[in-house]
Order: sequence, then C-alpha cells, then structure tokens
Amino acid sequence: EDDDDDDEKASSIKLGLGDFIFYSLLVSKAALYSFATFAACVLVILAGLGGTLVLLAVWKQALPALPISIFLGVTFYLLTRMIIEPWIQDALTVPLYV
Repeated sequence: EDDDDDDEKASSIKLGLGDFIFYSLLVSKAALYSFATFAACVLVILAGLGGTLVLLAVWKQALPALPISIFLGVTFYLLTRMIIEPWIQDALTVPLYV
C-alpha cells in the first residue's frame, strides 16, 4: 500500500510557493493600474498554467510552471497598459447615442 502512495505522489502535480508568489506579484501590479489590465493578466496566467499542464501530460516529465504564464502575463500586461487602456479611455470620451 505504501508503494501505491509513493507512485501517486510521484505522478501528482506540484506547484511551489515561489510560483504563486510570482503570479500574485504580477496580478497585484496589474490591479494597481486598472481592472482591464488585472483581468487580462489573470486570464493569461491561468491560460499559461493550463498550457503548462497540457505539456506536462504530453511530455510526462517535470516542467517549470513559471515560464509560459509569466511570459504571457508580462506580454499582456504591457499590451493592455500601452494599447488597450488608452483605447478604452478614448472610447469612453466619445458619447454614444442610441
């Protein structure tokens, strides 16, 4: 029975505390700027984590959890902050008549 527990632990998915710290730092920095930036970062970090889990299932070996999520998070943070937010601000200044 102990052998089964060891096999189950070896095949389980583990995320370190450092992974969550980096994720939360990026999301909290995005939340300080705007809700749109916050939402974009949360969604792409979750998508990156999902992509990492898919790669983990395909390759069946240990993979770092940070690179895909952090790359996508930083990319979308900058994209949202530099392009999307100014566009939202411009769109809100123009009145919309229905």
